[in-house]
Amino acid sequence: MSVELDFPEFPYEEPPHGITCRQKPWNGVLVRVDRIPFKAGDELTFDVTICSDFHAQTPAATNQGVVSITADTTTVDYTIPWDGVLDAVTEGSITVFYTLTTSNASEPTTSDSATVRYSRQQPSGAVCGPDS
Repeated sequence: MSVELDFPEFPYEEPPHGITCRQKPWNGVLVRVDRIPFKAGDELTFDVTICSDFHAQTPAATNQGVVSITADTTTVDYTIPWDGVLDAVTEGSITVFYTLTTSNASEPTTSDSATVRYSRQQPSGAVCGPDS
């Protein structure tokens, strides 16, 4: 039986500006998938692309992270890392999709992607980071 996958979400996104210095991206950016009946033994593979433009056309960094489900749940979180990923651009976008591999060894299912604006540019012109 195939599971219908929901879009990944950015719970700390602040429309219309997306992820900014207020979310302290140097601590990572949280991506959440919820309202899906995940079972112990399932795996979610998150594919992340950081782009240097707001239209997700110019990739600057990529990341892939795997979350193994240890108990039945309806919510899975993944934190996009700072080093080598989020620190790759000052302004642009983050695009994420995930693939669910179920414990019953059925064919993996891939979600649609979600994109959010990303900016470390402060109104003063300074760029925020872990040391600022």
